[in-house]
Amino acid sequence: IHRSGKFITGQFIDTAGLIIEVIWANFSVNPSAKIIPLRLFLQETLRRSRTSYSTLQTALFYLFRIKPQISSTQNNDPATCGRRMFLAALIVASKYLQDRNYSNRAWSKISGLPVHEINANEICFLKLIDYNLFIAEDIFKRWSSLL
Repeated sequence: IHRSGKFITGQFIDTAGLIIEVIWANFSVNPSAKIIPLRLFLQETLRRSRTSYSTLQTALFYLFRIKPQISSTQNNDPATCGRRMFLAALIVASKYLQDRNYSNRAWSKISGLPVHEINANEICFLKLIDYNLFIAEDIFKRWSSLL
């Protein structure tokens, strides 16, 4: 059970993976890169960060909000990586919703990415979302029911 009192189920993790795969479908991963499967990445990130259900819901909404900007990004841009943008969305959602947050150094330990990369990804994400983190209550309720 996470802080919200709700389980983040395997089905919800699969939904998160599908959202990432759909938004970043036009960007391929280097076949020689040694990366873990997306589902395992999501499971481990959520487990290590003890992310709440509502924080995950918010992060996924943020990913949909940046979707229109993703297709116009350049290949060396962090926005071309769904995993990096998911992590950035999770960090931003956590900072926006929670009173107590992990530092970017802690997120670095959780994710295995260097702190400077966490910082760069977060800035890239915030620019994509135009620093608009607010979600109206009625929209969030509809979003939650869709998930």
